[in-house]
Amino acid sequence: MKHIAITKADINGAEINSVNSRDLHKSLEVKTDYSTWAKRLLEKYSFAEEEDYLTVSKKEGRQTLVDYIVTLDVAKELCMVTNTKKGRETRKYFIEIEKQHNENLLSSLTEQHNKTLALFNTQEVMGEVITEHDKRIKNLENNRRLEAWQEKALQDAKNKKVYELAKDDKVMAGKLHRKVWQLFKKKFHLPRYNELTTGRYEDGLMYIDSLTLADMVG
Repeated sequence: MKHIAITKADINGAEINSVNSRDLHKSLEVKTDYSTWAKRLLEKYSFAEEEDYLTVSKKEGRQTLVDYIVTLDVAKELCMVTNTKKGRETRKYFIEIEKQHNENLLSSLTEQHNKTLALFNTQEVMGEVITEHDKRIKNLENNRRLEAWQEKALQDAKNKKVYELAKDDKVMAGKLHRKVWQLFKKKFHLPRYNELTTGRYEDGLMYIDSLTLADMVG
């Protein structure tokens, strides 16, 4: 699989891991032209500009090219909806990159913890340092990002709830897909739904299941 550059982009006031969807389009070997493909999927799945992606224009000769810089989470969803071998491979690649990042972060913190222990030789000071670092490590574990299967489970729960409420009304279903995440983010005070921590995963599932049509249209 061709390498896809992952960079930081300022989206919704935060530095988010992102990719240029033009690179993703090329890697997925999509036959539809890039502009049509990107616009269609971003609109179909109700991704919001300045929240899920950025629009960037650039001049190439007499042409003005438009690129859509999408968050890594959006990129994974675009891979999933292609429903191809390339899509699955690329999505796994993104998940592996995130996993390595989290492992490196935890490894770095553990290394710092061990180095700090070596600096102190009194039981009292050592105990205080160990306690503090243990808290930081525990906090990192409790507040880590959702696993891929948990993220998918939330998406499945959302889809199930939408189709349960909208039934065969496709127009209403389109509106409810986005409304669920709006209510979800407000409930858990999140900039985007998949930033829910693993410690609140079960709460997230129960909240989606509890939503009623009155909640959605109120």
